[in-house]
Amino acid sequence: MKDQIWLIGFMGTGKSRLARPLATALGWDALDIDTLIEQRTGDTVPAIFDRGGEAAFRVLESEVIEDAARRERVVVATGGGSILAEANRNVMRERGFIVCLEARPDTIAARIRQSGGASERPLLRGADPLTAIAALKEARQPLYAQADFVIHTDDMTPDQVTHQVLTAFNEQTAVSAGGPI
Repeated sequence: MKDQIWLIGFMGTGKSRLARPLATALGWDALDIDTLIEQRTGDTVPAIFDRGGEAAFRVLESEVIEDAARRERVVVATGGGSILAEANRNVMRERGFIVCLEARPDTIAARIRQSGGASERPLLRGADPLTAIAALKEARQPLYAQADFVIHTDDMTPDQVTHQVLTAFNEQTAVSAGGPI
């Protein structure tokens, strides 16, 4: 039985926002990869990018994902680029149910503006955020599409998304256990 739910998707799709309510509903723990990286390093994600670049950040990210994958009964909010490394995708798939949270680029841009702006998002600095979001998202889309379940969050409340994810997880768990749907 799968005892992990991995939330993947582009920045601003709701991964960090949904991890806790999902975990609470299941009686599990919620983990946030970016928060764990910050706790491990004592530094912020933007500062890590500034100091070592994206490559250094991705190494830390993979280490933290590997640690999280050893846990049982967890809902894990990943960073938007966590799926770039094949090793990360394999670790998530091994014991986890992978949920991709989707949103349109304009929805993502609006959410990022509301939560502090593009300056807090290293991959959006110095660019037109909407253009950068659309380009990065398009490049990553084939990897996001490999999820077990994809849900579009644009016009849904967090409670609605949580309910849909729990329903999909319970259905998948019943099927893989050979029980009735």
